[in-house]
Amino acid sequence: MENKERRKRFDLKKAAKKAGHAAAGAGLAVSMFLGSLFSSPAEIIEPEEAASSSPPTVVQIAPPPDTSADFCLDSELPEEETKRTWKDRVKAYLLRLPVPVRILFLLPMWAVGFAILWVFSALGSLMGVPIVGGIIRFIIGALVVFGLIVLGEKLMFPDVPLKKLVSGKNVIPLAAACGVIALAGALGGELWKDKQWITAVIDAGAAALYIAYFLIFIKRPERKAV
Repeated sequence: MENKERRKRFDLKKAAKKAGHAAAGAGLAVSMFLGSLFSSPAEIIEPEEAASSSPPTVVQIAPPPDTSADFCLDSELPEEETKRTWKDRVKAYLLRLPVPVRILFLLPMWAVGFAILWVFSALGSLMGVPIVGGIIRFIIGALVVFGLIVLGEKLMFPDVPLKKLVSGKNVIPLAAACGVIALAGALGGELWKDKQWITAVIDAGAAALYIAYFLIFIKRPERKAV
């Protein structure tokens, strides 16, 4: 009975963690949406924006009986108007909320989303700079490879905890392998354009050395412990 109660408690903790992660992801998505919806904090705080964002009144005029082409054009206007103004309707609804609610909830979430979008736009503008763009591509490539390797290890060895995969004993060799792979990808197109196989050999060698290290020093102690 005690073991069952402990398992139930442990399951509740896991469910709470998963719910927290899902809520954090949803909050981040909403923040990025708000960051793209408003252009400045004043647009959220000022109450005059709610009145100016109210949907306009649409007046329908009957087409002449002989102009069938004009009738078809008018029949498509409501769909185009709906597609064009759905963000404006959401914006108008948010601006109709009380000012304290907008300041306490919308403004912090907007700040997070706007900062993330600004960083992405800044990185995109720097990608065209020769040296800085290469450094940015190297960092992004290394992070992507790092995440893919950790995800692959977790799928292949679910018994190994995530903390052990990114522990100090494993993260340094993993970062070195990711750096070599990303550097080969960033410099391969410039140094050996006609010999792409060199990049593949470097990538395969770095991955093989890290896999050997992982199986010998990380995975093997886990098997003995079990």
